Amino acid sequence: MTHFDYRDGELFAEDVPLSRIAEAVGTPVYVYSETALTDAYRRFAGALAEAGLDARVCYAMKANSNPNILKLVKSYGLGVDIVSEGEFKLAQHCKFDGSEINFAGVGKTIEELDLALELDIDHFNVESRFELELLEKRASIAGKKAAVLLRLNPDIDPQTHPHISTGLKQNKFGMSPEKVRHFLTHAESYPHIQFDGIHCHIGSQIVQPQPFYDLIDYLDQFTSSLRAEGIEFSHIDLGGGFGVNYEDPFEDILETTPFLESIANRALEKLGEYQLHIQPGRVLVANAGILLARVLGNKENGGHQFVIIDGATTDLIRPAMYDAYHAVYSHLEDRPTHMGDVVGPVCESSDALARNRELPEFEKDDLMIIGSAGAYASSMGSTYNMRPLSPEIMVGLSGATQLLRKRQSFDEMISLYP
Repeated sequence: MTHFDYRDGELFAEDVPLSRIAEAVGTPVYVYSETALTDAYRRFAGALAEAGLDARVCYAMKANSNPNILKLVKSYGLGVDIVSEGEFKLAQHCKFDGSEINFAGVGKTIEELDLALELDIDHFNVESRFELELLEKRASIAGKKAAVLLRLNPDIDPQTHPHISTGLKQNKFGMSPEKVRHFLTHAESYPHIQFDGIHCHIGSQIVQPQPFYDLIDYLDQFTSSLRAEGIEFSHIDLGGGFGVNYEDPFEDILETTPFLESIANRALEKLGEYQLHIQPGRVLVANAGILLARVLGNKENGGHQFVIIDGATTDLIRPAMYDAYHAVYSHLEDRPTHMGDVVGPVCESSDALARNRELPEFEKDDLMIIGSAGAYASSMGSTYNMRPLSPEIMVGLSGATQLLRKRQSFDEMISLYP
């Protein structure tokens, strides 16, 4: 990259100084670079193309569900992976049709299934017997045949944080290989289900290729055993989970290309006879965004230094939930450093965005930049402590800024209560 860089000692987003954005809309605010997002997509698509892998790619909407970003995703020719009725409605709002939607998640309601059947979505990723039986019943009532991928839990360690591990047998996701085999061998019991294949998703923020190799090899063996029993299908969904560099998000991240190429090559070698599906999320948007906050002041407590900002875990909850690392920058270059924590105003001891970190020296009213806030930041935001949701800004390809979401007002928050 970089689409966020220092010029004449001040940090810019593309050609726009971040101080100008702060003056225009206040802080905290999420700032995205359209060029960075587009470049991330091109790297991802280029890695698949270089390997010769023609996969169906659906963006994992939960990573960042701002409608303007979804419209960009649609312009790239991607579908969307959704997990709720709300995401379904948002996909419709952004003009995705049913054939561009995959429906995942462990707990789909009758209303959600009926809506998805009405729109003839591409696939349901089914996670349990009760879901399969409910979908069969609703599809029968609707006079439809639902296209299904059975979510297999392969019990593979994704080598990531336990809270975002989804492919181990102790996780709530998917079904055992025995149950998947059972449903496929008894497909005739579900006349309104079209069993198209298998879905897996082993975790998130996976930065080594080995867990993906393990998954691909496992699926190769599992599908071979099914074929030996006369069970055939056409689709395999490998999920997502492709990680990014949180420690230095502003560096050139082209090293993601060989990482993705190696996985695509392995998938093509072992599973190339199937229509493969992939759901990237974080890898497309995380490092295309930052959280811009203002320093409220500094304090010392028991020899420990704290920098208090107007941003909080209500804007970026990942450090509190996952002990996640997000890089911290000053909007002014080459500041002296010291050890300390970055904390927000929320009344929780866990309201820390960086701990025991070598930080630039900040003074009151300085601007702080927290990196890698394009994914699982605004989409996980909350109004805890009656803090309004923060605005989102996109710096476009032309250098113009666009307000993607306004700052929530207190009147809007209070109006929710009758």
